[in-house]
Amino acid sequence: MDNQAYRISVSRMIAGKARQAFRVMEEIDRFPEFMPNVNKLTILEDSGNRKVAEWDTCIDDTPLNWIEEGTYDADNLTISFHAREGVFARFDGCWRVIPETSGCKIEFELVYEIGLPEIEEMIAPLLHERLVANVESMLTAIASRTKTSV
Repeated sequence: MDNQAYRISVSRMIAGKARQAFRVMEEIDRFPEFMPNVNKLTILEDSGNRKVAEWDTCIDDTPLNWIEEGTYDADNLTISFHAREGVFARFDGCWRVIPETSGCKIEFELVYEIGLPEIEEMIAPLLHERLVANVESMLTAIASRTKTSV
């Protein structure tokens, strides 16, 4: 049986410049400094526009860990990512930074699969709600960091 796929799509306008916001998002090794749910992030590979990182996060006191590969396209201000291993059967998506007249818009798209059919019906709604809240928290942190970075 195929896993149920869930989607998250969130966007937010921020006051900072698009390139500045992208630089903040590109420096993932600094996320634990300003994102409360990221306990630790370890860069395993860094080859310019491609990074592989081990994420150690916590949502509602529940640890979530995975290894993610990201491709960073500075020309188009996009980041595509997918989990190579970890708690989800599937976890992939992208970030887009879109220049606007009064700042920029950051868009986030995620498709994930829980991969635990025996408990999925019980945990899926709460997990979805918590993941959306976590993305909103990340956007707030990125917006704040963009304002203070040079």
